[in-house]
Amino acid sequence: MRSYHWPPLLPVLALVLMPFLPFVNTTGLWLGLPRMMVWGAFWCLMFTPALLLSERLMRAAGEDDE
Repeated sequence: MRSYHWPPLLPVLALVLMPFLPFVNTTGLWLGLPRMMVWGAFWCLMFTPALLLSERLMRAAGEDDE
């Protein structure tokens, strides 16, 4: 697995493990919304920087090959 595959894995893991995390899957509110909704929205938004970082790492790896 290349280095540019790693950044998007963190948001994927956070979303996949969301129902199993005890501090997320409880009753209560964060910012006036259910915890799972805030957790899911945050990690969905974190996909953009993760994919940007991944794309920049791919470009850097491609420049080394030439």
